[in-house]
Amino acid sequence: MASTICGWCGDRTHMTMVLGPYELPQAVWPVNRHGSTDMDWPVYMAAFKCSNENCERLSIGWTKLHTSGAGHAKDRFPRSDLEWEPVTARRPDFPDVPDEIAATASEAHACLSIGAAKGAVALARAVVEATAKVKGIASNGIQSKINALRDAQIISPLTAATSERIRQDGNSIAHGDIGEEPISTDDATAILEFMDALLDEVFQRPAKLQKLQQRSVERKAGGVPGQAMPPAPGGGPA
Repeated sequence: MASTICGWCGDRTHMTMVLGPYELPQAVWPVNRHGSTDMDWPVYMAAFKCSNENCERLSIGWTKLHTSGAGHAKDRFPRSDLEWEPVTARRPDFPDVPDEIAATASEAHACLSIGAAKGAVALARAVVEATAKVKGIASNGIQSKINALRDAQIISPLTAATSERIRQDGNSIAHGDIGEEPISTDDATAILEFMDALLDEVFQRPAKLQKLQQRSVERKAGGVPGQAMPPAPGGGPA
């Protein structure tokens, strides 16, 4: 099974192949450095079904397969890094996160949902650095910022320890070394999961706990949660 964002329902889901791959006409094959059709890389398409029981609609996954490969195209068809049709940008919300950071995090997910893995990682790195700056940390380098968040007990040591991949991949893109090591969709997905966990730990979870605490205080005071307390008799403060 292949994993991707379904272009119909917008959920991350597994795709099950229901119609084996077939070879497309040479007119849509990639071209080589001389500008002619690269006869070593024919393009194949296959039909997949979304595993979401509320969707189950068909999407098309396509890729190129080298002619030197042994076996049937179906057996060699990859289960990751496919190009998909239809494509729908996924833009999750991030409540209780500062607007600019939330918008950038949402855009990172949109990049990932259309297969732009490098763009997703670059934006995730920007989100992490901006999060540190909002918390008053201005040290140089993304890893030093993450370590400072840990030292200030804003994030846990476990969260800081899992940041190594976003530092490595984010640095390679930020410094222009985009050709040294490819970033797969699975790698980008893991990095965005880290970004999401960081935003939850720094902003969303504390905000949720604060709201729960406020509701508890209001209940004990005899008020209705979310409403202001009525004034005391005589117009004085309650």
